[in-house]
Amino acid sequence: MKKKISILVTVPLSLETWFKGQPRYLSEYYDVELITSYSKSIEQIKAYENVTITLVDFTRHINPLKDLKILMTLWRHFLLTKPDMVYSITPKAGLLGMIAAWLARVPVRLHLIVGLAYFGSIGKRRFLLKSIEKITYWFATDLYANSLNLPDIIAKELTSKKVNVIGYGSVNGVDTEFFQDTLTLEEKSAMRNRLNIPNESFLLLYTGRIVSDKGVNELINAYDALSKIHPYLHLLLVGDYETHLDPIQAPTQALIQNHPRIHAVAFQSDIRPYFCIANALILPSYREGLPNVLIEAGSCGIPLIATNINGCNEVIIEKENGLLITPKSVQSLCDAIERLLNDHELYATLKANARASIMRRYDQHFYWKQLHNELDLLLEDRGNSHV
Repeated sequence: MKKKISILVTVPLSLETWFKGQPRYLSEYYDVELITSYSKSIEQIKAYENVTITLVDFTRHINPLKDLKILMTLWRHFLLTKPDMVYSITPKAGLLGMIAAWLARVPVRLHLIVGLAYFGSIGKRRFLLKSIEKITYWFATDLYANSLNLPDIIAKELTSKKVNVIGYGSVNGVDTEFFQDTLTLEEKSAMRNRLNIPNESFLLLYTGRIVSDKGVNELINAYDALSKIHPYLHLLLVGDYETHLDPIQAPTQALIQNHPRIHAVAFQSDIRPYFCIANALILPSYREGLPNVLIEAGSCGIPLIATNINGCNEVIIEKENGLLITPKSVQSLCDAIERLLNDHELYATLKANARASIMRRYDQHFYWKQLHNELDLLLEDRGNSHV
């Protein structure tokens, strides 16, 4: 009989994007159940992953009464279904999932740490987010991080428990067969035309949440300055706003709406074509785990620019596949973009190395095999010893 694994993810969007395919792969070896919140795409996710899905009313916001109700629901569910392992990803799913699994005496309670939410926060919010991490880790039996640098940070600030990493890090690796540049010149031209982006322009791409802690304010300010010098420079933003959580500044919003060479589209379930028409990807984030957007874009063969922070500085090898910049620095961002625009030899080198650099470290099938081996060890060797 297959061992039963319950995988908790706060929102289904994660299952459609950076976690896609992993439940289906694991279901070849285990009885896999997904636990997440509702969305209109639940049936599509269920059909694609070919696993059982249990719906719980997770929210990303902190809501003590509602969260307590969800905790009790998860506890009863685990008592009834008796999983051999609860495997949680994302902070809210991790906190409630690990506590509920401990209460239900689930023998293996694995939490995957995807960055640290308290980075970039201050005061009471930082204290709260940090406390949530510590509580989650206490109730887990096994901790894994999605980047090679995170365990050292966690050991200094959060827990004495050992934190492991699968392969070179990541949450799910990258599907390098899908994330590659297969568009013809005609298809790229047609797509740029639809977006009002000239074929001869140098296109910078940002994809992700349009929020402050992703460095969007700095990116827009840097682009605004450079656009006055380089009339062929365009910027494309792909993603949704989160005005209730971490809104960008009003002047930033105004520039996005009014600048003739800043183009913005909503979140895309298939981001690959946007990678294929871009000349470089920029991620000026304040905090990350190991950002999928960098490994996906790199797999499509485009140079990368990102902040010199945990995760980003693992994916980017300086002057091999991209450039690292100082966090929260408009000037550093301007300098890096200028280098790509003016140093044609450097740009050609970065572009030539981008895909191979990602494939040798983050290919999805390599990651999945490493993950499967690790889960087998936990289930077979540790069993009830961690209750």
